[in-house]
Amino acid sequence: MKSIRTAAVLTIFLLGTGKAFSQSRKTESTKGVEKTDNDKKIEVDGVGHKLNYTLNGGIAEIEGADNTVTIKGSAKKISVSGTGNKVYIDKVDKVIIEGGNNTVYYKTSGTKTGKPDASLTGVGNKVSKQ
Repeated sequence: MKSIRTAAVLTIFLLGTGKAFSQSRKTESTKGVEKTDNDKKIEVDGVGHKLNYTLNGGIAEIEGADNTVTIKGSAKKISVSGTGNKVYIDKVDKVIIEGGNNTVYYKTSGTKTGKPDASLTGVGNKVSKQ
């Protein structure tokens, strides 16, 4: 019985360590930033990044805390999760925000209303026209 508990604890520890190392490898090798699919997808993960991109119709995913991301061009969808993130974009159709005190600033939208479709979960999140 004691060996089963020990094995379970070690398994949980190793799985958690593997997850932490996989995340830190990504952050160390790419500074928390990844751009994929022929510049159609931007992924930002981490804390305190100040980044600039150009995107034409792709998607952007921002996770973490206190990141400031400026995107020239347009996105079909922006997903933001975490806390204190700010995203500036010229044109966006859909915004999904989870967490707290995140803001997406946009200039225009391709929707009929002129405002992006927005799904906000959490406290203090907002989508604001510049």
